[in-house]
Amino acid sequence: MRVAGAVVVIAVLDGGSGADLARRFTAAGAAGVLIADQHPNRAEDLAAELDRPGCPVVGVCGDIHRPSDVAALVDTAEKHLGPIDLFCVAGPDGERIVSPAELPGHLDRLAELLALVGEAISEVVPPQRRAPDDQALTGTAAGTERG
Repeated sequence: MRVAGAVVVIAVLDGGSGADLARRFTAAGAAGVLIADQHPNRAEDLAAELDRPGCPVVGVCGDIHRPSDVAALVDTAEKHLGPIDLFCVAGPDGERIVSPAELPGHLDRLAELLALVGEAISEVVPPQRRAPDDQALTGTAAGTERG
């Protein structure tokens, strides 16, 4: 996984922390990092701490359980930092990193990214901790199953 020069989005789930992940990416030479956390000000404060020339860091409030928030994160990252190279989910029991470059080019990239985010959530949050809203991103809702 190439980190130097990469634009990275880190989405923090409730009970997770993206701080160590963000620090690792900025130290490894990422070109920019967007941190999203559903708790107001948490991502913004971390972004202010890590922002530096050569690696701008943007913090936003967002909940990746909501497809509209994922779409907004993608738009914000691309507007301020450029095309996303790595999308990370930081959960209470770990982290998962996915590369949008691996998505099929002929399909709806946002729909495919939502499917990958759903898979990532299911890997970093044990089933007993998942909120009912997770169904929308884990492929169990109508129209989101991948075959």
